[in-house]
Amino acid sequence: MRKYGTTFLLLISILAFSQKRKQTWTENVRFSIDPHFKIMTALGDNFLKESIGYFYGFGLGANANIYKNFGLGVEYTYFLANIKRPELFGYLGAPSMNNFDWYLFHKDKITDNFFIEELLGYSTYRMKSPYLSGSGNFSEGNGGINFGAKAIYTIDAEGFQQIVFGTRLNFYNAKIGNQNPDIADFYSNAILLNFSLAYRFNF
Repeated sequence: MRKYGTTFLLLISILAFSQKRKQTWTENVRFSIDPHFKIMTALGDNFLKESIGYFYGFGLGANANIYKNFGLGVEYTYFLANIKRPELFGYLGAPSMNNFDWYLFHKDKITDNFFIEELLGYSTYRMKSPYLSGSGNFSEGNGGINFGAKAIYTIDAEGFQQIVFGTRLNFYNAKIGNQNPDIADFYSNAILLNFSLAYRFNF
C-alpha cells in the first residue's frame, strides 16, 4: 500500500510540475497591434525606380512574442504612388499596391524603455493600375524576401504603449519575361527600401 501511495504522490508531483511549466510558457506569450504609416522607394536601375517617385500608405500590423524574445508578425499596407515618367509606365494611370509582410523577429532589450527588433520574412504584393482608356485595370502579383529592424520606445509606465520606427529592405520579383534578359530584369526585379512609423499597443 505504501508503495502505491508513493507512486501516486510521484505522479501527482510530475503532473503539477508539468502544468506549472506549461502555464509559465503560455504566460510569456505577448501580443501587439501596430497601426502604421510607411514610405517606400525603389533602389537601383529598374522600372519602379525610373517610373515612380515613391509609394506611401497606411496599414496595420500584428505581432506575437511566442518564446523568450522570438516571435511572429504580419503587416498589411495599402500603398499609393504618383507616376514620375509616364512614357515608361505605358497607357496606365497611377498605381496602388496591397502589400503583406510576413516575418520572424527577435527582440533585444537595450534599456528598460528601449528595444530593438530584427526581422526576416517574406513579402507579397498586388499592384493595380487603371487603363487610361477606362477599360479596366492592369494588375500583377509578386513576392520576395524582406529583412530589417525596428527601434521601439515605451511611452507609458505599464509598458502597454510604444512608438515604433522601422526600416526594411523588400525584394520585389515580378517574373516578367522578355527575350532580352536585360529588359526582363529591368521590369521584373527591384529592391524596395521602406521606412515606417507606428503606434504599438501591447496586450
